[in-house]
Amino acid sequence: MTCDKAFDRYLGLDKFESVPLPVTLHLLACPSCRTAVRRITRAERSLAAPYAARRVPAEADPDPVVRAAMARINAAGLAFPDDLGEKGRVSLFRWLVSGLALAAGFAIVPFSDVGAWSRQAFGTGYLVSYFLLCGVAVTVWCGMFVGTNIDLFVKKFGITRMA
Repeated sequence: MTCDKAFDRYLGLDKFESVPLPVTLHLLACPSCRTAVRRITRAERSLAAPYAARRVPAEADPDPVVRAAMARINAAGLAFPDDLGEKGRVSLFRWLVSGLALAAGFAIVPFSDVGAWSRQAFGTGYLVSYFLLCGVAVTVWCGMFVGTNIDLFVKKFGITRMA
C-alpha cells in the first residue's frame, strides 16, 4: 500500500472508527506516515480542548520575568523539545531487527562455546539464571518498544483517557 492511499484511507475514517488492518500495517512500517498521524492526533486534541484549559505559550505570557527565565533555559539548551520529529524516532523495522537479534542470540548461546563452558563449570544449574536473564531482557525490550510507540497502541486498541 502506498503512503498516499494509506493516508487517504486513514483520513476518511470517522472519529471513533477502528483503523483497518492494511492501514495499520502501513503505519507500523512507515515512520513518516506514523509521524504525520501523531501530528494530526495532537492537533485534533489541542483543538478539542476547551480554550481556557489550553497552555499559554511562553511568548504570550505577560510576565517579563517568566519570559526572561524561559529564554535563559532555552538558550542554555536545558529545555526539552516538544517534537523530536523524524530524528527522535526509531523505525519499526529497527525494532523488529533488534528483537529478532535478541531472540536469536538467546537461542544460540546455549549451543555455543559459552554454553558448553557454562554447562561444564556449573552443570545444568546455570539454566535458571540464564532463563531469568532472557526474561528480563525481553521484558525490558518489550517495555521500551511499547513505551516509545504508545500512541500507536492507544490508537489501535481505542484506549481513551481515564481521568
